[in-house]
Amino acid sequence: MVSSVSFYGTPKSYNSAKKEEVAAELVGSVFSKVFKDMYNSDIFKSDLLPKSKTEKWFKEMLIDQYSITIAKNNMKPLINEILKAYNQK
Repeated sequence: MVSSVSFYGTPKSYNSAKKEEVAAELVGSVFSKVFKDMYNSDIFKSDLLPKSKTEKWFKEMLIDQYSITIAKNNMKPLINEILKAYNQK
């Protein structure tokens, strides 16, 4: 028998855990956009070491993953507000 999914040490239903994961990805996508805009700004540009397209692609993928991790670990109050608004519909 499959047990319920555990999210941050608290047993919850599968649907509840999925909703929290989706809310975290939503928050992460917002922060990812901010980080990408910062990274691509003129402040971080330098002609000293040219960047390949692969490096740019990898950096954007890394920013996406960091943003989701930051959202899951440090933005719990914002995720809870999103879930509360979703549940009030």
